[in-house]
Amino acid sequence: MAVYNTSARNHVWLAWFVLQVPIIVLIDGLDYFFPSSMYEPAGAPLHFAYNIKQDYVATYNDPIGQWSPETASGHDSWMGLFLYLEFAFILPAVLYAVFQLGVMRRGTSGATELLLLLYGFETALTTLVCIHDVAYWDPAAYSPEVKRTLTFQLFGPWFAIPFLMSIDMACRILARFKAADAVLASKKGQ
Repeated sequence: MAVYNTSARNHVWLAWFVLQVPIIVLIDGLDYFFPSSMYEPAGAPLHFAYNIKQDYVATYNDPIGQWSPETASGHDSWMGLFLYLEFAFILPAVLYAVFQLGVMRRGTSGATELLLLLYGFETALTTLVCIHDVAYWDPAAYSPEVKRTLTFQLFGPWFAIPFLMSIDMACRILARFKAADAVLASKKGQ
């Protein structure tokens, strides 16, 4: 029988995951999950998501946000891998976390903590690569102010929150190991 951790931090993580679902599906996955007839025409049901993405691109000219296999220029070929990871691993992990923390409301088991540790590490690492890439963008096209905004206000939280989550999950898993070791030690002492 699984032992569940019902830490108050689970509410923070649940809020984070609930925020992520529409961003992954409607912003990052818009071009991949839906036909253009669902979002490009003015009366289309997902036109609002298309407008959000277009406003973001117009404001920041973010090449990461505009990436597609057709626009790949060689140096950013890693972005395709990151999108595959986002759709094949991150999205299912986020949906599972919403189910476990929000629907089932029973906290995290050891298996869930391991999954969220991997989620946090992968999300933090891939976002850190994006942050690092910003430093190399052409200064003629991207002002220091735009680079700071992208780094600290847009990409920064997508690095920091999953990183903190991975630390939290690692500490929970370590506590489980210590508890198991204590039980084994007490049985040997009998």
